[in-house]
Amino acid sequence: MKHLGKVGLLVGALALGGTVVGCKAEDDTAKKHRITGSDHLSKKQYKEAIEAYALSLQADPKQEKVWEKKAFAHMQIGQMNEAAESVLKMGEFKTAPAEKAEIYRTLASMYMTGGTSEEAEKYFNEALKLDPKDEASLGWIAEIYAQRGGARSMGAPIIKEALDKSLGYYDQVIAINPNSANTYLNKRVVMGRLMEFERQQKEMALSEAEENKKDKAIVAEANARAEEHQKRMDEYQVQFAEMTKKFSEAQKAAKAAAPAP
Repeated sequence: MKHLGKVGLLVGALALGGTVVGCKAEDDTAKKHRITGSDHLSKKQYKEAIEAYALSLQADPKQEKVWEKKAFAHMQIGQMNEAAESVLKMGEFKTAPAEKAEIYRTLASMYMTGGTSEEAEKYFNEALKLDPKDEASLGWIAEIYAQRGGARSMGAPIIKEALDKSLGYYDQVIAINPNSANTYLNKRVVMGRLMEFERQQKEMALSEAEENKKDKAIVAEANARAEEHQKRMDEYQVQFAEMTKKFSEAQKAAKAAAPAP
């Protein structure tokens, strides 16, 4: 089962040995503690690095790269909220909406990596406020609801409301990028689980009719529900086949657009 690729820049990708360029009249205290922090970071002494970076930033808070490295150090010891605070500080240096949106995607990616989908969804939505056509954020919110709805585990309970929301977000991605092969694939997985939900509901309705076969009114109502569930199953089956077709077409389009080797 394919998942969407990682979104945005993860703080962990930063270059540990990078040089921070400050003002010409840079505070010596900020520089001293920054160097100490980077030394600790290179040795994977994360708590010590955080302490040194905090002192450096206290002396000079306008060091974007130091905030980034401090965030990285927090992540290494599982301090997600503290890492998020440092990343948000990085956002204060951004002026373009696209750059600010990237900061929010970075935060969301951090929380997705840490398994906190509620916080991830919050920051993906912040990115969407800045760029409503942010394909990556829409796709990841769709994935979040797919997971909540039980689309990523056959043994998980099926939550129809979450799966319906997932489809809505996948449709937004497709509207922006009709050639997104993975989106068709992911949407098809969600539809498969919705078909299973309708099948389960149909079986329950038929069982109810069988258990109450002496009561014509109950039997008629239960059979009517079973027919409605079968109808929705058929509709999903048509859409499922359409997603398979679209996935194949998108793959072919991607291959045709790829540069020749």
